[in-house]
Amino acid sequence: MPQPAARDSHPDMSAPLSAPPRRAVTRFHYGLLLAAALLAGLSWWSLAAKPSATAQCYRAEAPVDCFLAAARSRLKAIAGPNERAEALVELLPALAGMAAQDEALLRQALALSDDAEVRPLRQMDLLYAIDLYGSANASLPQRTFLAALGRFAALERQLQGLELIELHVGACAIIGWDEDFRERWLDFARSVCTPERLGRIEADGVAGRALVMAMMPVAMTFREDWEGFSQSASTALAWLGEAERLVAKSKSRDERDFVAFMGVLMHGLNAVCLELFELSDEADGEIDLALQALRGLERRGGITEKSASLRRQLVEQLFRSGREEEAGRLLRPMLARVDADPNGRKIPLAEQVAILALAARLEHEAQAAREDGQCRPEGGISI
Repeated sequence: MPQPAARDSHPDMSAPLSAPPRRAVTRFHYGLLLAAALLAGLSWWSLAAKPSATAQCYRAEAPVDCFLAAARSRLKAIAGPNERAEALVELLPALAGMAAQDEALLRQALALSDDAEVRPLRQMDLLYAIDLYGSANASLPQRTFLAALGRFAALERQLQGLELIELHVGACAIIGWDEDFRERWLDFARSVCTPERLGRIEADGVAGRALVMAMMPVAMTFREDWEGFSQSASTALAWLGEAERLVAKSKSRDERDFVAFMGVLMHGLNAVCLELFELSDEADGEIDLALQALRGLERRGGITEKSASLRRQLVEQLFRSGREEEAGRLLRPMLARVDADPNGRKIPLAEQVAILALAARLEHEAQAAREDGQCRPEGGISI
């Protein structure tokens, strides 16, 4: 890949990337909302007709509080422990990012983390979220961190197949956590999200193998191995290109949606890694390719459960890369969908909580940047 590429061009990652940057990997400027989302329709023009209720939060006296109130309202409507846990996994880190506290939500999360009705993987996600919240607010002891480490080790021995892959996806996702209160997890992530450990996973089926392939560039980035990243990213994108060719004429919507899903995921992760290698222009190009894949996915069904978490990921990446207007254009249709679906029939209530939490956190950061006279907030993890 030529480096640096012009901002309006896309990096050619179909072939091995060229020589590594001279500087070591140093900073990461945005937190990635990466979850193991494994595999309604809102038209873009519908927004212009009438602003949604949650979109009115931007005009409220306290926009952040408005979004958080809406998120808590959706959370109260969730009855099932698994979906409730999923919502708290998104809401607690958002509160942590704003240095906000809600001890009632924390108590709910602590209870659900040991609830037998909650999936083991969701319990693990909750332990991550609880520790992030506690470390941000200095309100929890060190044992929350140790409990999460112990739970991961136990699950790694117990789980198999796709669930084991999801467990490692969560660990690899630490590459996008914010530096201020998540730095202590980096050594753990480096030890778990490695090419060797990913390679030992017995991935049955196309979905499992594709997810492992998507994580390999992340593992190489943790290792600061430019050549390894180059080769693994090229391998993953070669697979993606062939998969896109094969499903182009497929009559199976599920097949087309899965390939589009992997396109968003792979290009999004490549953007994260390229930013860490201080190749911002190339990272922007990968974000554009992820957006293109998302449009293909949503063209067949609008904003759905399948696409919502991916759209959130891209909203945050756009915001962190200084493309705030594009982030807003991507976020507002999601808020409209939340208002149109109060019972969670098309977009699950847990996902709606996540959307509202993201809106609150980005508005909080935008306000802080305006107060500081900055164009956008800085920050990230050192690696």
